[in-house]
Amino acid sequence: MTAPDDRGAEGPGGLDRPRRDTTPAIEVRELRKTFRIRGGLLGQDRQVVAVDDVSFAVPTGGVLGVVGESGCGKSTLARLILGLLPPTSGDVLVEGQRLSAMDRRARARLIQPVFQDPFASLNPRRRIRDIVAMPLVAQGGIPARQVRDRVQEMLARVGLTAEQGERFPAQLSGGQRQRVAIARALVLRPRIVICDEPTSALDVSVQAQILNLLAELRRELNLTYLFISHNLAVVEHVASEVAVMYLGRIVERAEADALFRAPRHPYTRALLASVLTPEPGLGVPDVGLGDTLPDPANIPPGCRFHPRCPVAEPRCARQAPRPVDGAECLLLEAEQRPAA
Repeated sequence: MTAPDDRGAEGPGGLDRPRRDTTPAIEVRELRKTFRIRGGLLGQDRQVVAVDDVSFAVPTGGVLGVVGESGCGKSTLARLILGLLPPTSGDVLVEGQRLSAMDRRARARLIQPVFQDPFASLNPRRRIRDIVAMPLVAQGGIPARQVRDRVQEMLARVGLTAEQGERFPAQLSGGQRQRVAIARALVLRPRIVICDEPTSALDVSVQAQILNLLAELRRELNLTYLFISHNLAVVEHVASEVAVMYLGRIVERAEADALFRAPRHPYTRALLASVLTPEPGLGVPDVGLGDTLPDPANIPPGCRFHPRCPVAEPRCARQAPRPVDGAECLLLEAEQRPAA
């Protein structure tokens, strides 16, 4: 049960925001990850910068939402924090400990993932109870009775019955399978959960159920979430803070209510303007970004967003931006200068 002082003011979407702890649950320092793509028999090898000089901290009990277009580096960032990929440079600290210094079992006890597709992430040949028990078995040294009790406890906590624990993944619905994935992630009682598009493969009505479940579990267990999604409405509902990624960099980071109320970076404004509305006849909004997605193997000089930016100036193609009030944009610097 959550201690009385673990919960604070009400946040976006009616979720309770936990009070900030002085030690970050996750701290990322100048993280960078590059991949080399072979050019074939005649072509030249190319380097893809997936994550570029990313730094942030997530307080204990907080929810950092990470948004951006496909290919911006969100999922690579998640895998770096989980220890599934080694960084090219930089550090990831989990509760003050370097991730690179931990062994696999120690990492699993602290941090766990919930992935996008619950069917693909579950072994179709194993029963649900065995799938949920697998992290406990992998740790070793836990008595079988304790494993069974923990599995039953976690199944009940995510809204599944003991009878459903005897089934196979194909015998469950998509929402039930995602509940299994959440139970498996939490059975070791980690303190940090990386949610990588955890509701995008589900129907809208089921999405709401899973989001409410994740919010309830966070409050009860004082969990810290890194919540990755392309769905801005979902992020607005669950996150206390939001980081916007573009071509491997965080171009804006702010408290969720401030970012959605008054976005500062042109890319963030374009993302928010692209959200479909229920108004009939309005169609798909044109936000001026064009149809061509950026190429992470060919990052433009200066501000990397300038080729698509609707307000770019000539200097944006030459000069790299620096952060101003949490947003990387040259045009924001002029707003900070005092009036003559």
